[in-house]
Amino acid sequence: MKRAFKFIVFLSVISILFYVLFPYLELYQLSKKDILKFENDKSSFRITEKVPLTKVDSVLLSNGYIDSSVSLKKLILFKNYEDDTLMPGKYSLKKKWNASTLLNQLYLMRKQLIVDLYIPSCRNLASLAGRLAKQIDIDSTELIEVFNDNKTHEKFGFTSKSFPTFFIPTTLEVYRNISTENLMELLANHYKDFWTVTRKNKASSLNLKPSEVTTLASIVQMEQQANYNEHKTIAGLYVNRLKIDMKLQADPTVKFALNKPQLKRVLRKHLSYDSPYNTYLYEGLPPGPIYIPEPSVIDAVLNYEKHNYIYMCAEPSYKANHSFAVTYNEHLKNYNKYKNWLNSQGIN
Repeated sequence: MKRAFKFIVFLSVISILFYVLFPYLELYQLSKKDILKFENDKSSFRITEKVPLTKVDSVLLSNGYIDSSVSLKKLILFKNYEDDTLMPGKYSLKKKWNASTLLNQLYLMRKQLIVDLYIPSCRNLASLAGRLAKQIDIDSTELIEVFNDNKTHEKFGFTSKSFPTFFIPTTLEVYRNISTENLMELLANHYKDFWTVTRKNKASSLNLKPSEVTTLASIVQMEQQANYNEHKTIAGLYVNRLKIDMKLQADPTVKFALNKPQLKRVLRKHLSYDSPYNTYLYEGLPPGPIYIPEPSVIDAVLNYEKHNYIYMCAEPSYKANHSFAVTYNEHLKNYNKYKNWLNSQGIN
């Protein structure tokens, strides 16, 4: 009888231990399991909005990195990660990570995550600072203070007017919590990488500095924002004018000087506005860019189309193309057609 009782007690203890320990055994087996499945040793996934860590298995499943049979929720609860969130951005993975390592790494990366920082082509430094601040953990006010600081300009070899040419639009992989100092160094390295010996030699052949090439590119881009196929032709026209010391007479520079980027029609009264950016009044290039241009437009200037055009006028249509001319008489005909069309459309 006593033996039977002891046996029952033993079985009860074993059952209780099994009941208590089995979930932990299950978690231990899961934690050591290789659950990631992709061909290469490394991979990554991106999220565009916040994702609770408890739902990361759904993200991994949607990217094809785990099987539908895998559930990480219990392991996440065991690690006390249930209140943590993955911020938008890019997360790098290694195939050798087991489930436990995977969650630990995601937990570590949840804030100090890698993001693809987009350096945009935009109107000015204030706009740039605002758009960068939306992607990283640096306030736009701090960025604009650095951008406007003469010490920053001097450090990287620019003037206050030419400094916007320091920024070459691209996408850079950075940590969201990158410091302002490290960001500026990263941008400086990108600038150096962009201005290769080949590009610098082409700039020299135009008797222009890299910053001046970018300034000219900003005018070209603002002159033609729709049809990029015209960029080399427009660049060639402005190069021709520079060679003969002829004023550029670019309407976008007047709009910039007036701070009226949406001005539909540049009239004679606008041309007399006194500003070093007004290329109707002053010969040569303005002191700095009127826009942060795309790299493709910088290259369009460096590889400009060789022709004899020195005049251009918008075509009388909404297609945003230009009519080019060698002589002033040709240009006058094109201009009158365009002016009559503007009047017919009621564009003032």
